[in-house]
Amino acid sequence: MNTATRTAAAAPALPAAPAAIFALLGLIDIALLGVIGSAIAPPLGVSLLVATLGLITLAALIPARQGSRKALVTVVAARVISALLAAAAFIASAPAWIMAIEAFVIVATITALVLLRRQPKRGD
Repeated sequence: MNTATRTAAAAPALPAAPAAIFALLGLIDIALLGVIGSAIAPPLGVSLLVATLGLITLAALIPARQGSRKALVTVVAARVISALLAAAAFIASAPAWIMAIEAFVIVATITALVLLRRQPKRGD
């Protein structure tokens, strides 16, 4: 298989807008480590899992932007799992500011996924 055939068979690169949203969400996941040890902290395992999802997101973004299908799937899976875990803030009656952050995480994840699904117009 020559280079042109491999390039044509590669996954499309992750567009800039969803990549930026995913990067921000990964950073938020990591920043939420700041609540560890406080009265409002989730269980330590949950905090570490969320931070790990953030690190996975950030690590997979560059190869996903370069067209790696495996990295793109990794980014999407990490963000969906993180958004599902964010819903727990509403079940656990977390403080309002935590619920606001987690609501942002959920809405931004959905927004990025919708942007990712949009097909680029031919001829643009």
